[in-house]
Amino acid sequence: MRKFLGFVVLFALGFATGAYVLNTYFPNRGEPIQRVAAPGDDAAASRVELARLLEQRPAANEPPPTSFETMLRTASQRISPAVVNIDTGTRVFDFFGEERSVRLGSGSGVIISSDGYVVTNNHVVRLRREIARDIFVTLRDGRRFRARVLGTDSQNDIALLKIDAKNLPVAQLGDSDKLQVGDWVIAVGNPFGLGTTVTAGIVSALNRSLEGANIPSGLIQTDAAINQGNSGGALADSRGRLVGINTAIYSPVGANVGIGFAIPINRVKEVVKEILEYGFLGEAFLGISYVDISDPQVRRSLEQRLPGVRFPAQGMFVVEIVPRTPADAAGIQPGDVILQIDGRPVRRIEDMQGYLRRKQPGERITLRVWRDGQTLDLSAVLMRRP
Repeated sequence: MRKFLGFVVLFALGFATGAYVLNTYFPNRGEPIQRVAAPGDDAAASRVELARLLEQRPAANEPPPTSFETMLRTASQRISPAVVNIDTGTRVFDFFGEERSVRLGSGSGVIISSDGYVVTNNHVVRLRREIARDIFVTLRDGRRFRARVLGTDSQNDIALLKIDAKNLPVAQLGDSDKLQVGDWVIAVGNPFGLGTTVTAGIVSALNRSLEGANIPSGLIQTDAAINQGNSGGALADSRGRLVGINTAIYSPVGANVGIGFAIPINRVKEVVKEILEYGFLGEAFLGISYVDISDPQVRRSLEQRLPGVRFPAQGMFVVEIVPRTPADAAGIQPGDVILQIDGRPVRRIEDMQGYLRRKQPGERITLRVWRDGQTLDLSAVLMRRP
């Protein structure tokens, strides 16, 4: 019965991947290398300025563009200067015993403050479990800087970098909560190492989840062309405001077929704040996939296929358990609804994700779950995210 419940939700919400492949654009892999130490010399004033920028909201009365052509041109001109290329590498010794840097991968990033804070994907700067030793940021005007990693969130695939520069072009942050399906967007990044490239499309869907694909949930789906190297780049609205960070595509061939995904900028802002406070996030792993049972689509699917079952009003419906993980060892089952984590109510996906990404591998948590009309308290010891 539990397996049937999980199958029902997967089928109803379109989570089954079939013969398709999710390509998240990890840079070329090399041997594990040393982690870049998070610096402690950033001025307090710089962080205060970044915090102020994160709290800003776009103007509500900005006039609309006069034409479609003008709209796309203006949006591109506004966001493109703030989009950077990111190259990662490691150190090796050559035949003569001299140390040199070897390029391993490339991606994109977005400048979010004029004094050098850059947002990108965690997978752009991480090689296996380690942060790339050499990370370089190249601006649109050709200037190149060595970057420091201030912190990462592996659960949401976000990394925050810092370069030593001033008076940089900055992306205006939009409001991803106001996006609607059908809105025009542009994607800007560094596909295949070609340099700054702009593509256009629409918001195809919102709050997308691809369970089992090891990418964040609640994503923006777009048909703007996204290819290898676009990871970490900008998804901007029709006024050139940053509304997402591009992270992945869904494809049978490993290249763009019109289904790309971006992390909403409102979530990115919250993650950046947490990185500044906590550093490296999201290393702890529970081993479940879940959906919000209060989501109307989820609830409607369950009620149609399982009439008579009275599910809780809120919580996380467990779709799948990864074998040999903390969730498996704790006895969590598909069809359970997680109500609390360490005594804290779980009302939405962000409650669950936000708490777990600040935990460390080896820590014990207590989950209160609903199962067949009963509540149970289950204990799990978190492991390192595979």
